Amino acid sequence: MTGLLLTPCGSAAQTSDCTYERCALRLKFRLFSTQVVQGVEAAPVARLGLFAPHIAPLETSADPVQLHYRSFRQHRNASGVLQLLSAAAATAAAFVYSSDVHRNGGTALGILLVGTGFTIAGGINAQRSADELQQAIWLYNHSLATTR
Repeated sequence: MTGLLLTPCGSAAQTSDCTYERCALRLKFRLFSTQVVQGVEAAPVARLGLFAPHIAPLETSADPVQLHYRSFRQHRNASGVLQLLSAAAATAAAFVYSSDVHRNGGTALGILLVGTGFTIAGGINAQRSADELQQAIWLYNHSLATTR
Protein backbone atom coordinates (compact mmCIF):
# COMPACT_ATOMS: atom_id res chain seq x y z
CA MET A 1 0.00 0.00 0.00
CA THR A 2 1.18 3.49 -0.70
CA GLY A 3 0.07 6.82 0.58
CA LEU A 4 0.51 10.43 -0.41
CA LEU A 5 -0.36 13.46 1.64
CA LEU A 6 0.16 17.12 0.88
CA THR A 7 3.12 18.80 2.54
CA PRO A 8 3.31 22.30 3.96
CA CYS A 9 6.62 23.20 2.34
CA GLY A 10 7.26 21.70 -1.09
CA SER A 11 10.80 22.18 -2.37
CA ALA A 12 13.36 23.38 0.14
CA ALA A 13 15.29 25.32 -2.46
CA GLN A 14 12.20 27.09 -3.82
CA THR A 15 10.41 28.08 -0.60
CA SER A 16 12.08 30.69 1.60
CA ASP A 17 9.75 30.09 4.57
CA CYS A 18 10.67 26.40 4.64
CA THR A 19 12.92 26.28 7.68
CA TYR A 20 14.65 23.19 9.03
CA GLU A 21 12.26 23.08 12.00
CA ARG A 22 9.22 23.34 9.76
CA CYS A 23 10.20 21.18 6.77
CA ALA A 24 12.83 18.62 7.77
CA LEU A 25 11.83 15.05 6.95
CA ARG A 26 12.25 11.97 9.12
CA LEU A 27 10.95 8.44 9.40
CA LYS A 28 8.37 7.59 12.05
CA PHE A 29 8.14 3.89 12.85
CA ARG A 30 4.90 2.27 14.00
CA LEU A 31 4.07 -1.33 14.84
CA PHE A 32 2.86 -2.23 11.34
CA SER A 33 3.91 0.76 9.25
CA THR A 34 6.52 3.42 8.61
CA GLN A 35 5.69 7.01 7.74
CA VAL A 36 7.70 9.87 6.33
CA VAL A 37 6.83 12.90 8.47
CA GLN A 38 7.77 16.54 8.19
CA GLY A 39 8.69 19.24 10.68
CA VAL A 40 8.52 19.51 14.43
CA GLU A 41 4.81 18.67 14.41
CA ALA A 42 5.52 15.44 12.46
CA ALA A 43 2.96 16.12 9.73
CA PRO A 44 2.50 12.94 7.66
CA VAL A 45 3.94 13.15 4.14
CA ALA A 46 3.75 9.52 2.97
CA ARG A 47 3.31 5.99 4.29
CA LEU A 48 5.74 3.31 3.17
CA GLY A 49 4.08 0.17 1.91
CA LEU A 50 4.81 -2.71 -0.41
CA PHE A 51 5.50 -0.29 -3.27
CA ALA A 52 7.17 3.13 -3.22
CA PRO A 53 4.96 6.12 -2.43
CA HIS A 54 5.36 9.55 -3.98
CA ILE A 55 7.14 11.87 -1.53
CA ALA A 56 6.51 15.38 -2.85
CA PRO A 57 9.36 17.21 -1.06
CA LEU A 58 11.90 14.74 -2.44
CA GLU A 59 10.39 14.75 -5.94
CA THR A 60 10.82 18.52 -6.23
CA SER A 61 14.25 18.81 -4.61
CA ALA A 62 17.71 19.31 -6.06
CA ASP A 63 19.24 16.74 -8.42
CA PRO A 64 21.35 14.88 -5.78
CA VAL A 65 18.23 14.30 -3.68
CA GLN A 66 16.21 13.19 -6.71
CA LEU A 67 18.94 10.77 -7.75
CA HIS A 68 18.68 8.90 -4.42
CA TYR A 69 14.89 9.28 -4.37
CA ARG A 70 14.53 7.69 -7.84
CA SER A 71 16.87 4.88 -6.78
CA PHE A 72 14.73 4.37 -3.65
CA ARG A 73 11.58 4.10 -5.78
CA GLN A 74 13.23 1.68 -8.23
CA HIS A 75 14.50 -0.65 -5.47
CA ARG A 76 11.29 -0.41 -3.41
CA ASN A 77 9.10 -1.31 -6.38
CA ALA A 78 11.42 -4.17 -7.41
CA SER A 79 11.28 -5.44 -3.83
CA GLY A 80 7.48 -5.36 -3.89
CA VAL A 81 7.32 -7.34 -7.12
CA LEU A 82 9.84 -9.90 -5.83
CA GLN A 83 7.91 -10.31 -2.57
CA LEU A 84 4.71 -10.94 -4.51
CA LEU A 85 6.49 -13.49 -6.71
CA SER A 86 7.83 -15.19 -3.58
CA ALA A 87 4.34 -15.45 -2.11
CA ALA A 88 2.99 -16.78 -5.42
CA ALA A 89 5.74 -19.42 -5.53
CA ALA A 90 4.98 -20.52 -1.96
CA THR A 91 1.28 -20.78 -2.79
CA ALA A 92 1.97 -22.71 -6.00
CA ALA A 93 4.31 -25.08 -4.15
CA ALA A 94 1.62 -25.77 -1.56
CA PHE A 95 -0.96 -26.54 -4.25
CA VAL A 96 1.45 -28.76 -6.20
CA TYR A 97 2.50 -30.64 -3.07
CA SER A 98 -1.04 -31.11 -1.78
CA SER A 99 -2.31 -32.43 -5.13
CA ASP A 100 -0.14 -35.56 -4.84
CA VAL A 101 2.25 -35.66 -1.90
CA HIS A 102 4.17 -38.72 -3.09
CA ARG A 103 4.73 -37.76 -6.73
CA ASN A 104 4.99 -33.96 -6.56
CA GLY A 105 7.33 -33.50 -3.61
CA GLY A 106 10.37 -32.75 -5.80
CA THR A 107 8.46 -30.31 -7.97
CA ALA A 108 7.10 -28.50 -4.93
CA LEU A 109 10.60 -28.30 -3.46
CA GLY A 110 11.92 -26.84 -6.72
CA ILE A 111 9.20 -24.19 -6.72
CA LEU A 112 10.00 -23.37 -3.08
CA LEU A 113 13.69 -22.94 -3.96
CA VAL A 114 12.77 -20.50 -6.72
CA GLY A 115 10.54 -18.66 -4.25
CA THR A 116 13.43 -18.52 -1.78
CA GLY A 117 15.53 -16.85 -4.46
CA PHE A 118 12.77 -14.25 -4.94
CA THR A 119 12.67 -13.72 -1.18
CA ILE A 120 16.42 -13.13 -0.95
CA ALA A 121 16.45 -10.79 -3.96
CA GLY A 122 13.44 -8.93 -2.54
CA GLY A 123 15.20 -8.50 0.80
CA ILE A 124 18.31 -7.12 -0.87
CA ASN A 125 16.22 -4.62 -2.84
CA ALA A 126 14.26 -3.65 0.28
CA GLN A 127 17.51 -2.88 2.13
CA ARG A 128 18.87 -0.90 -0.81
CA SER A 129 15.65 1.09 -0.99
CA ALA A 130 15.85 1.91 2.73
CA ASP A 131 19.46 3.06 2.33
CA GLU A 132 18.57 5.25 -0.66
CA LEU A 133 15.60 6.80 1.16
CA GLN A 134 17.76 7.58 4.20
CA GLN A 135 20.34 9.23 1.92
CA ALA A 136 17.69 11.27 0.07
CA ILE A 137 16.18 12.47 3.36
CA TRP A 138 19.62 13.36 4.73
CA LEU A 139 20.52 15.38 1.61
CA TYR A 140 17.13 17.11 1.66
CA ASN A 141 17.49 18.03 5.34
CA HIS A 142 21.09 19.13 4.78
CA SER A 143 19.91 21.53 2.05
CA LEU A 144 17.44 23.01 4.55
CA ALA A 145 20.14 23.49 7.17
CA THR A 146 22.58 25.13 4.76
CA THR A 147 20.03 27.64 3.37
CA ARG A 148 19.35 29.20 6.79
